[in-house]
Amino acid sequence: MSDNNYHHGDLKAELIREGLLLLDKEGYDGLSLRKVAKACGVSQTAPYRHFKDKNELVEAIKAEALSNFNKHLEQAVDAYPDDPEKQLSEMGIAYIKFFVENPEYLRLLFLSNYQNKSCADFTNQPEHLTSGHPFKTYLNAVERYYKSDTNQPLEPDEIMLYSWGLVHGIAILVANNEVKLQKDYLTIVRKLFEMGNNTIQS
Repeated sequence: MSDNNYHHGDLKAELIREGLLLLDKEGYDGLSLRKVAKACGVSQTAPYRHFKDKNELVEAIKAEALSNFNKHLEQAVDAYPDDPEKQLSEMGIAYIKFFVENPEYLRLLFLSNYQNKSCADFTNQPEHLTSGHPFKTYLNAVERYYKSDTNQPLEPDEIMLYSWGLVHGIAILVANNEVKLQKDYLTIVRKLFEMGNNTIQS
């Protein structure tokens, strides 16, 4: 299909979407702009209007993944503007739900071994401390939760490690179908979080 017959309307967005699928399926070494162009139904030269090489495409894929992830976390925070405890727990649920519904993002950000290692480094300094990055959004929620409870027995780093370890482990197990659950995973997660809050506060 020639570029003149291409009617998608947003080629850059399509290149990122198809690039993610190819990256997830074939890995960094198997990805090429030529393959992405074929998947989009455009000429082999069309992707070069938006990306100079596949590394630039991969960085765009990573940026979109982080942006989409962050939007889900911020929505959880915005739903409970005056309740830091609820913000943190709902953010955890949003974390798990996002990666279960988008396992290719989970593999991209955390489980990859791509040659372009920066794609797998979710907490790459100083990027992860900038506004709009999901890790910064998460750290802010931890800090608000810590400050909201004067009797909190844990320090921020301890809260961060406990809560992140909990949601990340569950996300991987469910997204990868490592366990067979008798109930809906979100129902189980909410019950676990209620127990977890009691543990942190005890």
